[in-house]
Amino acid sequence: MGGGSIKKPTQKRSINFTTETLETLDKLAAKNHTTTSELVRGYVEKGLSIEGSREDIDFIARIIRQEITAVYHVDEIKAIADHDTDRLAKMLMKIGKINGAIFFLLIKVLMNLANEGSEDDFDQLLSEAVKLGVDYMQKKDFQINSFLQDTSNLWELAEKL
Repeated sequence: MGGGSIKKPTQKRSINFTTETLETLDKLAAKNHTTTSELVRGYVEKGLSIEGSREDIDFIARIIRQEITAVYHVDEIKAIADHDTDRLAKMLMKIGKINGAIFFLLIKVLMNLANEGSEDDFDQLLSEAVKLGVDYMQKKDFQINSFLQDTSNLWELAEKL
């Protein structure tokens, strides 16, 4: 068997296109060294395969939904999610409370250490520290580790305070 492909039986159809569309198809066919008919057939086959993939995805999604609802009932899933959400909210509240306490404790320590500085110096120090804290909170998860490991950068930021 040579390199030739087996041709499938074809049927002729007549399709109407606007003049502009035909000109565009003819230019694309010439650019790709093929015929306009081959180009249109390729587009139709590609479109059909995409549409078939969408139907496959919809079919698979329906099966997954059926399997999930067969194993778990929506009420059970909601109860689990609600329990976990409540737990996370309580943990965040605890973290927020301790962070607030640490923040104000740090302010008090700085006030005691900064007796020789002016109130304006202290206000500026506190303002810059809050800005750095906000910048830190705005970092993406994937940036945090490298940020915290860059000790020279942390040193420079702290020196600016």
